[in-house]
Amino acid sequence: MSDTNNRNNSRQESTNTPEQDVHGVIGMEEFNDIIDKEGVSDNNETSEDEADADSEVSEDELLLADLEADDDESRLEEAESFEEEFSDEIASPTLSLAKKLKETGGNFPVTAESNYLDNLWVMTRGGNGAPNNIHFNREIEGSNELKRALIYHTIKEYSPFNHIRSYTTARVYGFNYSVMENYIFQDNHLTARPDHISLISTPLILNALARAKKSESKGHFLNLFQFIRLWINLSEHKLIPEHLRLDVRLSSIDTPENRADVFQTYFRGNVSSWVSYSEEDLEILMEYTLFWIEGVAPEMQKLADYLKDSGFAGLADRIVSRAERIPELERLMTITVNDKSVMCPPVRKHIKDSRPYFSYSWANPYGVMLDNVRNSVFILVALVTGARKSELATLKFSDLIIDANGDYWLRITRWKTARNPTKGEPDELPIPKFIGDAIRTLESLRNLESFVKDGWIFQSNQSRKVLNNATPALIEFVINQLRRQLPIERLHCHRFRKTIAEILINRDERNIDIIRALFGHRSYSMTLHYIARNPLMVRTVAIAIEKNYTREFHEIVSGIRYGGHSGEAAKRIYAQIEKRPDEFTGKQLKVSLMSYISHLLTAGEPIFIRRTAVGTYCMSAEHFTADNIPPCLKGRTVDLDNILPDPSNCQIDCKKIIILATAKQALSDNITFYSTVLENAGGKLQITAERELRRRISATQSHLNNLITTGHSENNFIEVANV
Repeated sequence: MSDTNNRNNSRQESTNTPEQDVHGVIGMEEFNDIIDKEGVSDNNETSEDEADADSEVSEDELLLADLEADDDESRLEEAESFEEEFSDEIASPTLSLAKKLKETGGNFPVTAESNYLDNLWVMTRGGNGAPNNIHFNREIEGSNELKRALIYHTIKEYSPFNHIRSYTTARVYGFNYSVMENYIFQDNHLTARPDHISLISTPLILNALARAKKSESKGHFLNLFQFIRLWINLSEHKLIPEHLRLDVRLSSIDTPENRADVFQTYFRGNVSSWVSYSEEDLEILMEYTLFWIEGVAPEMQKLADYLKDSGFAGLADRIVSRAERIPELERLMTITVNDKSVMCPPVRKHIKDSRPYFSYSWANPYGVMLDNVRNSVFILVALVTGARKSELATLKFSDLIIDANGDYWLRITRWKTARNPTKGEPDELPIPKFIGDAIRTLESLRNLESFVKDGWIFQSNQSRKVLNNATPALIEFVINQLRRQLPIERLHCHRFRKTIAEILINRDERNIDIIRALFGHRSYSMTLHYIARNPLMVRTVAIAIEKNYTREFHEIVSGIRYGGHSGEAAKRIYAQIEKRPDEFTGKQLKVSLMSYISHLLTAGEPIFIRRTAVGTYCMSAEHFTADNIPPCLKGRTVDLDNILPDPSNCQIDCKKIIILATAKQALSDNITFYSTVLENAGGKLQITAERELRRRISATQSHLNNLITTGHSENNFIEVANV
């Protein structure tokens, strides 16, 4: 069978799921249907030869390997971020703040809208991003002066630290300043006057860090350490006024022990929470991408066509020399987009054979532009494929193929999670037309004699070295270029995979628009079915859900298994736990969750889980439409393409609700409240209001009875009517 037929069959199998799977395993709505083993095995039939070849690696082991590979990649990249953020490298500015204050008295601008001594600094933000404002309204004497001096150095234009690239950093430091103020000043009954700052010693700071480490707010230790480190660094390098400097050596605070503790706190705050790019970050990435692909690339194509037609592209030294100027070449080499000059003709006038000559060096600036187009293609491919660095690095232009329907597919080789990691495992991923066209555009721009090279999509265009083997270092080079150009902190390959997964899970309307633009789809449901055809993205989203909602999943399973529970979903989950208890403990629970989530995604089913109150959860895998609006949204105007339950308006008799024993007191209190309202009304309520109160009392009492009953050895479950 041809490759094209294989792809078409694959697409049909992915989008037209067999009926027995839809109604047996994949299409079931609730958590209770986690992996019907017969359904799973039916959906993954292999030949006897394939079974023998793969018998040494089970599906469960592959799922765990995927989770572990994801953790490893996250930890490696977060470790790089940690080293960058906590390195000691400082670039001394030409004019320090101390000198600037001495010369101006503080009367100088820090942003386009704010001066240094203003009580509010207003900084640039993305179109829909959070305001990057910093307030100076501290009540402790001298604290506003100190805060200004410290926060000034976290603004990207004035920061001596290489890792600060975004105004968001200044906003975050401004917000966290109160943590340092509390532990250093308030707890020690100090002000921020110079005479009190001089009293701050190494033991005082170490004691403050020890208290922060014991705080229930785990971020306090990290925030305090970051602020103290900033303050000492600025003091040691004499970047802040002398009366604000600490007389404490950094080495006495930044000890191996504290660094290790900070490292662990850093990981708990970043890796486990699966940090994706923010909405503001996405805007920056998309603006950069569209500038180069839609703005610059068409102008580059005109230049490339001229260079080929004129024969200039084939010159060995890539320099065009003529006795007269070449107006057409100069015109095409003058590229300005959105008032930004990206290329101007580098013309060198010189004497040759006693005659004036004009030489045009087009290749170097062209290579720089090519790298920017390549970086833009990388952003798009990394966002929509869910591929890792090792998988992206080996992509060639020949790996982009078009099937009989005119759809783009990208051949990719998986390594880390393949059944045989040495040989790898091939996959074909669907690619949106816009992104497939962008790859073809880059290929066309590279179709000049000195830029064709080895065909690797993401190799450098500024180097003339022969590339014999593509490694993840290619992607690191791309990432490093993006870091230098974009005001985004902690820019890593792994975060691209996380970002689309997060958008698909949380479905924020503004970010859904980005999804629609990337995939060229009119609706969220179309994108969900599209994702179902991409095994890498299915797994990426599944990992994101497992990581984001691990606590909720485990609380639900343990609550149902070992305590009282109520709700239709809880009843069915309990039945599954009773049937296969070994699959709901330890690592096997992770595998069960991953497999369940992957099957839902493969079927194009949405997933929703949220805590609604103490001991109460909303859990659904149903695609809501105008005909089956959840009770919490009744009577509201909703976006029919992106209907999400509202956990803040959870209805007690909704069939999606899961109630655990920890909700028992809240249910009792609700019954008391509703009953009191009825009694105090003395029969004066309208019939509909009284009926609603009695309905709520009845439904709540049924759930309460279920919690009591299921908390014992027998499971005598009472049905609770759905709205």
